[in-house]
Amino acid sequence: MKKKFIITFIISLVLFGGIFWVANRILDVMELTSKVEFVGNDLGEGNNIEQRVENELLFLVLGLDSDDFSGATTEQNRTDTMILAKVNFETGKIDMLSIPRDSRVMVNGKLDKINHAHHYGGLKMAMKTTRDFLNLDIDYYVRVNFFSVKDIVDVLGGIEVDVPVQVDVAEDNIHLKPGKQILNGKQALQFARFRAGYTEGDLGRVKSQQLIIKALIKELTKAKNIAKLPEILEVVKKTVNTNIPFSTIAKLSLKVKNLGEDKMHTEIVPGEAEYIHNTSYYIPNRTKLNALVKEMFGEYLINKQNGNSQVDTENNNNKNNNKNNNTNNNNSNTNKNNKNNNNNNNNR
Repeated sequence: MKKKFIITFIISLVLFGGIFWVANRILDVMELTSKVEFVGNDLGEGNNIEQRVENELLFLVLGLDSDDFSGATTEQNRTDTMILAKVNFETGKIDMLSIPRDSRVMVNGKLDKINHAHHYGGLKMAMKTTRDFLNLDIDYYVRVNFFSVKDIVDVLGGIEVDVPVQVDVAEDNIHLKPGKQILNGKQALQFARFRAGYTEGDLGRVKSQQLIIKALIKELTKAKNIAKLPEILEVVKKTVNTNIPFSTIAKLSLKVKNLGEDKMHTEIVPGEAEYIHNTSYYIPNRTKLNALVKEMFGEYLINKQNGNSQVDTENNNNKNNNKNNNTNNNNSNTNKNNKNNNNNNNNR
């Protein structure tokens, strides 16, 4: 299986940010990993990082489809996983919106798969594309690679997951039956990457990712695992970079109340799979998406009245593509009919 799934566990940083006996270790991680800065007008409107909602943090999680997390190549990899996360430290609520990697959106002025944005322009283009797509003021990012899920699960001693389908990955000798079970790091990684057994294809895989995230958060919030934090931070240092300042996490962590998987609300960008020019895409349902974004992240909307001009551009382009496809099909059928009529006339 060539695609490498990346699971996100940045919530672990947030959950444990207020444990002072390891504060210096966390600070070291933040200083080492905060290397990309957004300046000037890189992100468009609202690019100055400021906290819109008190005691709350909004950030985009980007999972890379590469096992190489060092050097310039990191900026050129596609994102295999994209999740917008909002954590409210006062209520303990966590909202997460998964964006299918094949979502057809405007990328650098043309319609393309959203996971290509990072490949074309690194973090800045990935962030700008997502901001424009969702019409949200997103300033913070967390970027991780696929080693995260395997290593963090193994440090925790496994996670309990209710596997919904039979999972068979012959090359890694992994065979999981449906039902609740404890997964080790390798099993969790392959389960999160697996999609062959789902009738809904990649959407099934996205739901599996959400199950893994919930299981990780449940395990991370157990008191017995606090002692494992230094080991977890070693994994974080190697596989994560972010522009969330340590000072922000430390400040908000003082207000943490009952964060846990039972307070997680997960959604997927509504839409449907479609082939356009022999390429598979995921076409977002704009009406449903706009309503969902307003419900989940309304405080962060960039333009609450006029909406996003990209919405109309996308819808019009999608409609034109479908219209052109139908026209081409009709023309093809007309040509075939004319040809048949000519043949019939010749036969007479």
